[in-house]
Amino acid sequence: GICLGSQLIAKTFGGKVYSGPKKEIGFYNDLKVSDGSGLFSGFQNPFTVFHWHGDTFDLPEGAINLASSEHYQNQAFRYKSAVGLQFHLEVNEEMVNLWLDNTEEKLQKIPYIDPKKIRSDIDENISIVKSNMKNFYNNFKSEFQL
Repeated sequence: GICLGSQLIAKTFGGKVYSGPKKEIGFYNDLKVSDGSGLFSGFQNPFTVFHWHGDTFDLPEGAINLASSEHYQNQAFRYKSAVGLQFHLEVNEEMVNLWLDNTEEKLQKIPYIDPKKIRSDIDENISIVKSNMKNFYNNFKSEFQL
């Protein structure tokens, strides 16, 4: 599950979902991979993702934390055959611009989020995020023998 999907997986298996310490919206190069995570094999550590969330969750009992960041301990996890990613690797330029187009007025009210900066960061970061997505997909297929 991606973003809300990760929260739903966590909640379904007994985790608690709640508001996080601050919204994360934009490109971040701060995700740290937990030791031994084959799903993130070959990733830089830390690695770059696109965030669009303000909520977080506690891991269900038995879940394995796969990645964390400064403000959010649970950025990625695995629970049996379910995988939750709080961040977005699936985005492309059009998606980021569309999300910004539809929310720019609201985002401008959050002092530490700059929609113009996020737009200007697209060219520098989108190819990195796409590469991370491709790497994750290949690792996922390998990990689950698909």
